[in-house]
Amino acid sequence: MPSLAEAQCNFIATINDGPDALDATLFIGSPERIILGLKAHANTISHARLVALEQSFPLTRVEVGEVLFNALSREYVETAEAKACDLAHIGRHFAKFLSHSLPSSSEEGHDATICDLAKIEWAWLESYHAADASSLSLETIGALAETELLALPVVLHPSARICPLHAPLAAPLSHLAEEMTPSATLIVRPETEVRLLAIDDRTLQAAQNCQQPSTIGNLLTLASEQRDETDPIGPVLTLIGAGALVAME
Repeated sequence: MPSLAEAQCNFIATINDGPDALDATLFIGSPERIILGLKAHANTISHARLVALEQSFPLTRVEVGEVLFNALSREYVETAEAKACDLAHIGRHFAKFLSHSLPSSSEEGHDATICDLAKIEWAWLESYHAADASSLSLETIGALAETELLALPVVLHPSARICPLHAPLAAPLSHLAEEMTPSATLIVRPETEVRLLAIDDRTLQAAQNCQQPSTIGNLLTLASEQRDETDPIGPVLTLIGAGALVAME
């Protein structure tokens, strides 16, 4: 008699790979009835996966179009990467899948825009479900002496996600870049609401430097070394204002 873990693994393999993977000793009844029941269950799972993708990428769905999005989703859920994910993480590899599965578009950069949008939507979900932490505030740093400020250790908020851009932002997010040509999108949830912020190259580099613990002084030094910069603290203040940094104890 197989163990529970072995039975579950075989059941999942049967759903993913078809009836040839089935261990018939797990069920009572004729093979025909067993396969019929598994087909019904597989259809239910497939439908749930498609619905989960629709709910994970609502903006991408609109940009791609209902018919094409549905066709791409049906192809994606049959990939090994998708089958290895539960429903909560079904979209983890969807943006990568789109990068080589979208039909060629006559509009230059459109495919890259769609892939960026899918990455941003998935990052939004990751940020929403990330751990909580008290973000560093402008009021806090304003109360510090200069030496204390420069020595203050900081790191990116656990909900912060950085999505470098490879094309102009998609129409639903174009309002984020009205006054600039962004290099990336920063997604963060410092409190209860997820925030999206278009950031320039300077702020992107500062955010990447904060993926590992650093100090305010070190961030300013790095900003000054990268180019002739008259306002090295600007990107740091942008990150703090967005709630994207946490002061380390």
